[in-house]
Amino acid sequence: MKKDWVQYLDILDIYIYFKNMKLFVDDSRKVPDDTWQLARTITDAISAIDIFDYDVISLDHDIFHRVTMDANSQPYACSEVFTPVAMFIKEKYTYLDKKPKILIHTSNPAGAMRLASILKDFE
Repeated sequence: MKKDWVQYLDILDIYIYFKNMKLFVDDSRKVPDDTWQLARTITDAISAIDIFDYDVISLDHDIFHRVTMDANSQPYACSEVFTPVAMFIKEKYTYLDKKPKILIHTSNPAGAMRLASILKDFE
């Protein structure tokens, strides 16, 4: 049986973990550091955002499919984008006071503008 203060530290660790949650939504890039959770797909991102209240969410726009032939790997653009994730964020936090800080890290300027227009009420 753990001592009371050890149980308190476990609860404190869990509180700190959930207090500073960050989600990195990107199909190909690595997370900036190990303090970020990673969502590679639209479904994974929406599921995570639905379950948790993140302090920071960083969004990519474009989704690429990686095609490998004869040991050569090449990314190919597709029509899927992470816009549904932005729309879900907007919908979830419309009536909540605490909103996450939103970062947009896409290299697509038009996509960045589209995400920013959807999330204009966020930091």
